[in-house]
This record gives sequence, C-alpha cells and structure tokens, in this order.
Amino acid sequence: MIITIDGPAASGKSSVAQALASRLGCYYLYTGLLYRAFAYLLKNKYGVQISQIVTCIGPCVVQEDDLTMIESIDYSYDDGKPQITIDGRKVTEELYQSDIDQLASIISANKMVRERLLPLQRRVGKKYDIVADGRDCGSVVFPDADYKFYLTASLDVRAKRLVSDAKRKNGDMNVEKIREELEVRDQRDTQREVAPLRVPEGATVIDNSALTKDDTLQEFLHYINDL
Repeated sequence: MIITIDGPAASGKSSVAQALASRLGCYYLYTGLLYRAFAYLLKNKYGVQISQIVTCIGPCVVQEDDLTMIESIDYSYDDGKPQITIDGRKVTEELYQSDIDQLASIISANKMVRERLLPLQRRVGKKYDIVADGRDCGSVVFPDADYKFYLTASLDVRAKRLVSDAKRKNGDMNVEKIREELEVRDQRDTQREVAPLRVPEGATVIDNSALTKDDTLQEFLHYINDL
C-alpha cells in the first residue's frame, strides 16, 4: 500500500504522515529529507551561502558530477523517526537549518537531481507499505498510489508553525521574515518547470488551517476508512 501526501512547506505534511504511518503500521518516507541531504552535501562541498544563490534556479547550483554524491545518502525509518546517514554518519539533525531549507527548495527544481533521487524513493515504495510526503509524491514519484492527499494551510498559519517548530534552526528569524520566505518558496515550487507543486489527479484536498494535529490525522483516517 502506498499513501501520498503532497502540499506546500509547513502545511503539516511530515507530522501527519509520520502519525499516519505509525497508526497504520507503515514505513514513513519523508522525500523532502533527501533533498535536504543533497543540499547539505553541496553546502559542505562548496561552502555555498544561500545569499549567493537565491536568484539561481536549478542547474546553476548543481553540476552533473555532483550527482554522484547522492549515492552516499542512505534513508531509514528507525524507532518511528526518519533518519539520513551519509557515509555511515547520521546527519538528520543538521538538515533543518533555514539555509538548508532554501537551498533544498532551489535544487529540487533541478531535473537531474529529481531523476537521480527517484529510484531511491521508489525502491522504498516497493519494499514497504509506505506513507510518503513531499511536493510531487502523488503526481510524479508514485502516480499510482492507493491513496492520494493534498494538505494545505494559509500562509500565515504556516509561518507561525515554522517559528514555533523547535526542530528547525530558524535563528532569530521572526514570523514576517519566514512568511516572506514561504511566499517565495511557494512561488518557486508552483512555477518551476520540473515537477511543479500541484494537486495530484484524484487527490483529496484537506485544509488544516483551523485543525489540530490530531484533528488532521482523524480527517485522513476518515477518508482512508471510507474509500
């Protein structure tokens, strides 16, 4: 069984996907963590500063020979949590810094990067029953998923969630600044040529702007039980 949850940044995809996977006894595939991992590798290799690349989209940040670094990324789901290991070292906690957020969004528009990461994601889907979340899980990665959802929320609500998310390393950034970055990211994700963010065909749309995490989970379970 494959369940996909697509949607914009900070809509709550990861939280509900992880809770849903736990409830259903499935493997959780956090596809965005793979792009963060590659962004992390690029930053470490080149010392890339986000201020140097914010005007660049896709190919200008990634060289073809950089793609070989993807082979060093290993994804696992241990003790109910997604983990990224690179060359044997766990780096998951280092992948939530705000500059990694932005760099991951930029390189995710790169066709070469997306194509190189696809087999890794699909191997997980063949091996396990999964709940997968991301930007194009139901439209590109798993177009034949058993259940497809699109989770969204208002821009203001999403900005506040990021500010209050202790896991993310936002430094001294305030709600207004994060809201601006989310707006830029939304525009980039929806307008990019390669795998743009959109509601997958056949997906159920859920807006959780006014819902708690538990309410959101129950909404998903309601649709799954009824289908």
